[in-house]
Amino acid sequence: MRKSSAGKIIGIVVGVFVAILVALFALAMVFGSPTVTADQVEQQIAQQYGVDASQVDCPSSLEGEVGATITCTGTDAGTTSTLLVRVTAVQGDTVNFDIIPQ
Repeated sequence: MRKSSAGKIIGIVVGVFVAILVALFALAMVFGSPTVTADQVEQQIAQQYGVDASQVDCPSSLEGEVGATITCTGTDAGTTSTLLVRVTAVQGDTVNFDIIPQ
């Protein structure tokens, strides 16, 4: 009977450990830094520069961490420009960023 008790204890310890890992992962997903999708950044650039969003291309989402950057391109009247998008502040789910022509 002793082996059976040891096995149960080990099973319980392993089960608790796995449950803690799953809970930590879930918390990281829920409370992790917000992101701004590439489409949302493109919309903001288009609105700021008065062009159609189809004229703007961002390669990826923008991570909601101060200092994070992505480089986008915009085309207007046949001229392509490079735009640096940099996160300046994060407040809850709101990500503030600057759009800087290069």
